[in-house]
Amino acid sequence: MRPHHREHLITLSCASVLFTAGYALQAFAFSMPGLVRDWNLDAQAVGPLLASAMLGLMLGYLALSPLAERIGVRVIVAGAMVCLSLATLASLAAPGVLTLAACRGVIGAASGAAIPAAIAIVSQQGAPRWQGARVVATYTAYSFGFLAAAGLSGWLIPEAGWRAAWVPGALFALAAALGALALPRRAARSGTRQPRIHGPRALLDRNRRLGTLLFWILFPAGLCLFYALQSWLPLLATEGGITFSGAVALTGIFTLGNMLGAVPMIWWADRMGPFRALAAMGLFSLAGLALLVVSLDLTHPLLLAAALLAGIGIGGSQKGMTSAASLFYPPAMRTTGLGYALGIGRIGAVGGPLLLGLGHGSTRLGLALALPVLILVLAPLWLDRRYGRIDCDGPPPPRQNPERDRLP
Repeated sequence: MRPHHREHLITLSCASVLFTAGYALQAFAFSMPGLVRDWNLDAQAVGPLLASAMLGLMLGYLALSPLAERIGVRVIVAGAMVCLSLATLASLAAPGVLTLAACRGVIGAASGAAIPAAIAIVSQQGAPRWQGARVVATYTAYSFGFLAAAGLSGWLIPEAGWRAAWVPGALFALAAALGALALPRRAARSGTRQPRIHGPRALLDRNRRLGTLLFWILFPAGLCLFYALQSWLPLLATEGGITFSGAVALTGIFTLGNMLGAVPMIWWADRMGPFRALAAMGLFSLAGLALLVVSLDLTHPLLLAAALLAGIGIGGSQKGMTSAASLFYPPAMRTTGLGYALGIGRIGAVGGPLLLGLGHGSTRLGLALALPVLILVLAPLWLDRRYGRIDCDGPPPPRQNPERDRLP
């Protein structure tokens, strides 16, 4: 097989992993109304069911994804997709809440184990100039999984019941497991000497400590904004006088903007580097959120434009920080670096809706969103000042102070 054909096959295989994870995690949300009705669940049982996959996802990111650097990427990705498929099939026969929550936890853990490994492999394919763009484009498959879950759920659930939308997820996972056979056994190694330590100690060595800590702040900020708006937009819109169908359309426009954000992120990253491009997307988010706060009590078309603008900025930031983190760490520790950044980012996914709840109301809404938006702008600028441009083997050593270096 020609090299570029193999690169495309690997990228497609990794994209199928992200698509499957997005579908499996989102399809459950559309089954909740029927599940709650048939099982007569109360709010105390619904919460753990919804949280189980997110907790499993965090476990997969932090504990399982680093195993790819020890036992191999292909084994981790293929094994995770098989586990996801089996857990999905088991959930079809789950007799009660505890069993279903356990299945959802396994689905989340399998997704968290596979996603960083898949992104790490994609970041090493093709010409170095386009590796970051390839990561951004591939990560969009995760959002496509969300859209597929909405489309198939709207068709299957009315026809065959609330469990029906889970079946395609099991089939997608089996296909992704077969596609994982095209992946290399292990991530490629760069020409630089790699540390033998694993986990946080490797990520927090002298040359990467500041960058790692900034990514651990940046990822929660991005996910905080996304999940805050994704969960609160329908309620905020209806409280502003918009109909329920209009509120659903508003949330859909925000999700669409989240996908479209990949386009300006790729274009800017190629021209000014990943960190400055991230800062530019942060400013884009700031403009969209400011317009959103102002237009909540104004005209519906302006609100749609604000949601689209905010979605583009936040979505581009999410994909851009994933791309930047994948290139920041050298190949030997890339999966671990991504896994920890994405896992710690789950803190923002949980805290975002809570933060927006505290800032309910137009004035306090802007104040509640101010801190994460500032992080999206300032953290990338700090990374750029400290490390400059990065390539496929990670960043150069931190820029040193010439006056200090001349001291004995």
